[in-house]
Amino acid sequence: MSEKHENVNSSQDLIEEKFQTLLKISNCMIYTVDINTNFLDVNNAFNDLLGYDKEEILDSSSINKLIHPNDKKILNEGIKKVMERKLVKNIEYRLEKKNRTYIHLTSNQAPIINNQNKIIGILCVSQDLTKSKEIQLSIEDHIHRQALIAKFGLETITEKNIDIIFKNATSLLAKILDVEYTKVLEILPNKKFLKLRTGIGWHKGLVGNATVENNKNSQAGFTLLKTTPVIAENLKTETRFFAPKLLADHDVISGMSVIIQGRNTPFGILGIHTKKYRIFSKDDINFLQSIANVLTGVIVRDSTEKELRESEEKYRMLTEQSLLGTLIVSNGRIIFANKGISNILGFSINELLSWNLNTITQHIHPEDLQIALERYNKILSGDLSSFQSEIRMKKKNEIYLYTRQYSKRIEFQGNSALYINIIDISEQKKNETLLGSSLAEKEILLKEIHHRVKNNLQIISSLIVLQEQYVKDERILNIFKDFQSRIKVMALIHQTLYDSENLNKIYLTKYIKNLVNNLFKIYSVNTKQIKLQLNIDNIDLSLDDANACGLIINELVSNSLKHAFSKNDEGKIIITLKKTINNRKLLEVYDNGIGFPKDIDYKNSDTLGLKLISTITKKMGGKISIEKNNGTHIIIIW
Repeated sequence: MSEKHENVNSSQDLIEEKFQTLLKISNCMIYTVDINTNFLDVNNAFNDLLGYDKEEILDSSSINKLIHPNDKKILNEGIKKVMERKLVKNIEYRLEKKNRTYIHLTSNQAPIINNQNKIIGILCVSQDLTKSKEIQLSIEDHIHRQALIAKFGLETITEKNIDIIFKNATSLLAKILDVEYTKVLEILPNKKFLKLRTGIGWHKGLVGNATVENNKNSQAGFTLLKTTPVIAENLKTETRFFAPKLLADHDVISGMSVIIQGRNTPFGILGIHTKKYRIFSKDDINFLQSIANVLTGVIVRDSTEKELRESEEKYRMLTEQSLLGTLIVSNGRIIFANKGISNILGFSINELLSWNLNTITQHIHPEDLQIALERYNKILSGDLSSFQSEIRMKKKNEIYLYTRQYSKRIEFQGNSALYINIIDISEQKKNETLLGSSLAEKEILLKEIHHRVKNNLQIISSLIVLQEQYVKDERILNIFKDFQSRIKVMALIHQTLYDSENLNKIYLTKYIKNLVNNLFKIYSVNTKQIKLQLNIDNIDLSLDDANACGLIINELVSNSLKHAFSKNDEGKIIITLKKTINNRKLLEVYDNGIGFPKDIDYKNSDTLGLKLISTITKKMGGKISIEKNNGTHIIIIW
């Protein structure tokens, strides 16, 4: 064996050793399957995350056995693209763990090609997104619920019919908490029973007529004895109370109930129930309690309006009991403040009533002060009917909190005044920050995946270079060069994205310049003899379109370098990418060489490169035209 051959084998062994080391230490799931999706190999991260032994996977498993039923279409579409020799990027699907739960993955897939240029399998590199998805969904759900509570609270301000409000509340609970039954139970005057005043899901005729005993033996009665929510995870094993006939007749298993307070005494119970065994989360409990709190405000308002006959005093007392913070400002002073704003800012009502305009401005964040004053003045002058905005306000403890304020002009005690409702949204802002951090973490993970895919493609390219040393046939060597350049096109996309601050944007000029320079190196072009000119406009292309353009440019420029110029020719290649007048995109590759043969038909050509260009253009929804005067113009519009 020659020394050169021994060096090649040593180099291949070293690459294989490094690749196997990467498989062992990588935190990514790396696995290979054959063309029938049977597992060929898996790394340690795959076994650790899914909980299987390697032998269990390799002896009898196919990826189709582990894929979530709803994700099979996604996987099959990805495999189909890979079998078409395409790189599949960032697809998401779920695989079943040994404990029968599912793990959420983002995956890249690439074909495994043997020395005969035949696809023998698929390489998959996957990242675990399960925790990120759970955190993101939890934060989004929490923010969504907070927004619904705020919206429901504002709706109750304008809606006067308490039964409509009750109906809206029970409908909202059924939808958000995903339960079959919701109810508002009202304590009857005799105090011995509670009547089903409003509800969702109950048998016909029960709403408005059914009653429940008010004693410690029923969940409703037991709740009225407590000051905290009562949760029954399983009524069949519950020992604190019994399931009343209303619940037993509906096969209820789990439920929660909280007190709806009245003006001076409890009004009744707000409850939810389900036929399924359910462990309610802290967010579920808080959501139920928050709706009950809003209903408390509604009931207090309703009671107050009835007793005081819609007088100014009725309105004052209703506002004082509201869960929303309320201020009325007139003539540069606060003339009314309710308990809600007192709780939000930490100042007593008497302290707030001593504030003048100067004191108010001292408690608005300096960055929000100008816009707040401008809008307050526009409302009072009649230029603006109302406004809603987020304004930071300083509490008594000197800490700023985020508030959402709804302001409008009213007439109060004969004077023009500014009426302001205030909600504390600090918790929502905190959750938005957490969501932003989660998304930033995902972007870092995506960049790492792009980096690793680029490295894998470079390994494949290196293997081709090593294989070239054993090939003497010039035609086959040219095929190897073509494959190298195509792999480099795909690798450059991932390298460009990895280096980019924005994963959604490709810097086209740099990408195309690097692509063509790579071709000049592969074909040993004298850059003093063959000149390159780029006319690339600053346009946005999707990752797919950028990759497609790269492959097309690769094929056309490769063809020019191989066929357009003789050995001593001085030539030029011009690449243009821009938007047309009708907002379509135009790619033009021109060389001043000898031109295409007159009888060539690119649509029906046997040449792989021309077939590839035609296929990619068709997939992009574009059209190709060829002009053969003074060289060759290839124009693609899509």
